[in-house]
Amino acid sequence: MLSGLRPFAAPFLNRVQLRMRQAVEDAALGPAMRDVAERLERVEEHLRRTVATLGALIDRSAEISRRLDGIEGQLREEVGGRLDKVEERLREEITILHPTPEAAGSSPDRQAGGGLPGAVNAVRTQLRSLQVALDSLRLEQAALGALGRDSRALLEGIPVLIGQRTDAVMQRSDTLLQRSDVLVQSSDALVQRSDTLLQRSDTLVQRVAIPLGQEVLARTPEGYLLIPTEDVPLLIAMFESGGRLEPGTVAVIQAILREGDVVLDVGANIGLTVLPAARRVGTSGRVIAVEAGSRVAGLLGRSLALNGVAERVSLHHAAAGEAPGRAVLNIGMTSGHSSLLGLPGSEGVEEVEVKPLDELVEPGTRIRLAKIDVEGYEPQAWRGMRRILAENPEMAVLVEFGPEHLKRAGITPADWMALFTGVGFTPYEVDETLGVVRPARPVQDLSALHSVNLLMLQRPVSAYPELRLA
Repeated sequence: MLSGLRPFAAPFLNRVQLRMRQAVEDAALGPAMRDVAERLERVEEHLRRTVATLGALIDRSAEISRRLDGIEGQLREEVGGRLDKVEERLREEITILHPTPEAAGSSPDRQAGGGLPGAVNAVRTQLRSLQVALDSLRLEQAALGALGRDSRALLEGIPVLIGQRTDAVMQRSDTLLQRSDVLVQSSDALVQRSDTLLQRSDTLVQRVAIPLGQEVLARTPEGYLLIPTEDVPLLIAMFESGGRLEPGTVAVIQAILREGDVVLDVGANIGLTVLPAARRVGTSGRVIAVEAGSRVAGLLGRSLALNGVAERVSLHHAAAGEAPGRAVLNIGMTSGHSSLLGLPGSEGVEEVEVKPLDELVEPGTRIRLAKIDVEGYEPQAWRGMRRILAENPEMAVLVEFGPEHLKRAGITPADWMALFTGVGFTPYEVDETLGVVRPARPVQDLSALHSVNLLMLQRPVSAYPELRLA
């Protein structure tokens, strides 16, 4: 979504998006919903325990009922049996006390066995035993009745207890559900706000240029570059090209460079070639950028920092020349046209320091590519890098050929070309549309062009596997 802002805008907007999403998840959906889930789990566990307790109570009541039924049956059976025995014994005793003639005649032994007083005493003794047994049965029956009443009270109280606990659980559940509804509504509001912010961020990212007061932040395929607000021609060109001026030149730079290489960019301007080169060489490589204009150099430094590549770019605020000194920089209508040569329609001047490139580049530095675009001041910059040329016999050079600049510099196209071909370089024209190179036309034909970028090689094109030859 935010690829257009990489590498400096993307981290910022990504952090905004991540923080918004994290806020939604952590502030609302995270702890709140986790709390709701945990509480609902506790409610569910409590309900499970309650149901288990109720089941145990029901089982216990059923067992009590079964025991009561058994005791009652046993009591009836035992009391009934004992009463039958008492009744039978009483009949026997009555028969003894009031015998019939048949019984009296047939029981001489009974009459001789102690008489009436002994029989009465025996009956009394048995009656006392029966009375004790009956009293014991009555006590047991009373205890069983109390147990039955307690069991009935317990059984009657179970529905009430279930209802009370169920109502309490339902009330707590309703409260939790209401709180969860509030949290969901709050999270929905946060999501809507984050979506609005993300939409606004997307709109911001898709814009080619973002005004920032005294400068404009312009989008390129490699990142964003700061452009002076007053440089209207450059802003228009950036807008019409989609942020890529001279796409063929950038393609050639990317084809030649490898990760870890060192590249020299003279006339770095706002960074249109510095940023792609910095991306290409990576953290193990280095770009040596040289820019004379103070306004543009300041913006370039800020752009490099914003894009996160400042540590791999050595930026020098100076003009490249043959010898140290000072000179007047004529400010052009567009920043890329400022020149140390006389400039018709100049919008101002600035005194700048001039330094030879041999002074800006440490001895022994292995440079794979040098890009030079100094608006007709190439001969002076070239003569100030003799040591660099001697130390880098395989270095490739990208240089602008502009006949109008050469007229102001007072040098013929042929003499200008000889500066390079005379030390072993072969010129190739850069096709800005296709991103390929082809052998350069004769100088007289090139002189008819307004401007063209030339790739000067000391090695064959085949030495650069990614470089395409038309």
